[in-house]
Amino acid sequence: MSKSQQKGQCQDCGFPVDATSSHRECPKCGAEVRGELLPEPYEVDVAHNGETVEAAKGKIGKAVDHARHRGYPGVRIIHGYGSTSGPSRIKDPAVSLMKRLAESYGGTFAGDRDNKGAALIWFN
Repeated sequence: MSKSQQKGQCQDCGFPVDATSSHRECPKCGAEVRGELLPEPYEVDVAHNGETVEAAKGKIGKAVDHARHRGYPGVRIIHGYGSTSGPSRIKDPAVSLMKRLAESYGGTFAGDRDNKGAALIWFN
C-alpha cells in the first residue's frame, strides 16, 4: 500500500484516518473504523456539463450505487452553487435527493466544508 493509499477518512465525520493503523477508532469523533478504507469518497460532477435536473439525479443515483459497491467511504457530488447569472437549478434537487439516499442507506449527509457547491454522503 502506497503512502497516499494509507490515508482514509472516517465514515462518520470525514476526519483523516490511517487505514494501516491497528487502532480502529477515529481520533476525532471516536467512531469505529469499519472495513478497508479507501483514500477518498467517489466524486462526480453533475452540474458543469449542461446537465438537466433529471440527468443530474440519474448521475447521483449511479454514483451512489458505484461507490457503495466498490467500497468507497462515501460519495462527493459537485452540484454547483450558482453564479452571477443566478442560483444553481441543480443544487436544491440534488441536495434533497442526497439527503434521502443517505437516510435510505443508513448513511450521513454533509455539506462539503471546503466547497459550497458540493455535498457528501458518508456510508456508515
